Amino acid sequence: MLLKKIMHRFYFNEVDKDSEFIEFSGEISHQIINVLRMKSSDLVEVFNGKGLNAIAKINVENSNIRLNAKVISQKNVLESNLKIDVYQSVIKSSKLELTIEKLTELGISSFTPIITDRSQKKDIISLSDNKINRLKKISIESAEQSGKSFVPEIRNIEKFANLLMDKNLNNPFLFYENNEGSESLNDINLNEYKDSNLSIFIGPVGGFSENEINLSRDSGFRIVNIGDTILKSDTAAIVSCALLRYLIENNLS
Repeated sequence: MLLKKIMHRFYFNEVDKDSEFIEFSGEISHQIINVLRMKSSDLVEVFNGKGLNAIAKINVENSNIRLNAKVISQKNVLESNLKIDVYQSVIKSSKLELTIEKLTELGISSFTPIITDRSQKKDIISLSDNKINRLKKISIESAEQSGKSFVPEIRNIEKFANLLMDKNLNNPFLFYENNEGSESLNDINLNEYKDSNLSIFIGPVGGFSENEINLSRDSGFRIVNIGDTILKSDTAAIVSCALLRYLIENNLS
């Protein structure tokens, strides 16, 4: 039995429908030559994170310079009609990194870290511009490894209180650990959201405050729960997005 050779994938945001050649960065060139030991005429897949995938033939002429590759085919991948924007309270950096990795695999459209009443001050301070850039890199690497054609937008930190006044939020769902005062996901007709944009809100350790829940409800948020199990913030983000995508895209609600 012959095993299909897995083609290496690289993110390159500048490739477009008119691209004939690609010049890789020094970092990717090093990976191709010195780590993967690839040779001239080997094929790689390149994607721009916006749905365009290209197959390119690399040219290894001089290992001391940036590699180039000739584009030999292209295809566009259509994005899912269900778009999910995640707003999650700031949590410990290591847990946030894992969350970004898994949410990218689940095909979210964007991720915004938010400051809530119970967000830990040390976690807020640690989320520097460098950390945001690291999260962006993690989302790219996750898309490369999982075969995704789209890379989610990683946005700067926002205050939850400000977002409550944002009239442009699409179908806001706030996940709440208490069954009292919230509606079960099982009781919601999710079919009406099949071709929609959803805004998913996940709280910090300790959950959203009662005041935040009341203000969210007044702002038109759906306050929902996924049963009796209380999940950690990072787990809740992954589980809620996976459930919503699965239930909505498969008409199971």
